[in-house]
Amino acid sequence: MNLLTQLLLAVAINAIIAAATYFAKQISKSGAIGGFIVGALIFFLTGWNGYVVLVTFFILGTLVTKVKYKEKAAKGIAQEDQGKRGAKHAIANCSAALAMGLVGFLGSLGGNETLLQFFMVGVAGAFATALSDTASSEIVQAYGKTTILLTSFKRVPPGTEGAVSLEGTFAGIVASLILAAVAMVTGVTIGWQGLVAVVIAAFVGNTLESIIGSTIEQLSFINNEVTNFINTVIGAGVAIGVYAILF
Repeated sequence: MNLLTQLLLAVAINAIIAAATYFAKQISKSGAIGGFIVGALIFFLTGWNGYVVLVTFFILGTLVTKVKYKEKAAKGIAQEDQGKRGAKHAIANCSAALAMGLVGFLGSLGGNETLLQFFMVGVAGAFATALSDTASSEIVQAYGKTTILLTSFKRVPPGTEGAVSLEGTFAGIVASLILAAVAMVTGVTIGWQGLVAVVIAAFVGNTLESIIGSTIEQLSFINNEVTNFINTVIGAGVAIGVYAILF
């Protein structure tokens, strides 16, 4: 597939999906616009297989957000706007993957397939980390029985920034494993090394995000989107590092 065809296909597919998800009331208007731009870029830079990883992240993230949504909303801890994702969520969760995809794409244009391979692992690591964070947060709010802060090990109410539980941690690991498996099957990552690297990266990123959430996110100029971005950067970097060790 030449680059022009890939670009046109990316635009067409994402226009359809953005419109469909908006009218299905799964994303906001800004989410449709932001998702269209991000999705088209991911498709163009990483190909259909990288795009499948993005779609997997979106579908699973949306599903876990809906788990016991009414109960979470009644407690004031649910995702805002009926769980609809906006442009800020797309940017926060996908910017690291976009950066990884861009570097890999440029490497492939120069004939450096090794660079492409490593940074595609970074793409999967970023999305797996974002999904793991979403799954663990939503499940701990819905089912968490004992939630604590990793910085103090003190028990706190579900929904507290940085709070973790066994249920949420398990959900995060399962979610990252599913996404890592999709990445491996579609060829985004190669072999068991890629799968292991992505799952480890998601766990490390998610754990560090919990610490960040209970510390620096308390500062007025740091919000959830900033910590999500930092989280995915960590996940992408750890995935590449672990893959380099195992490769």
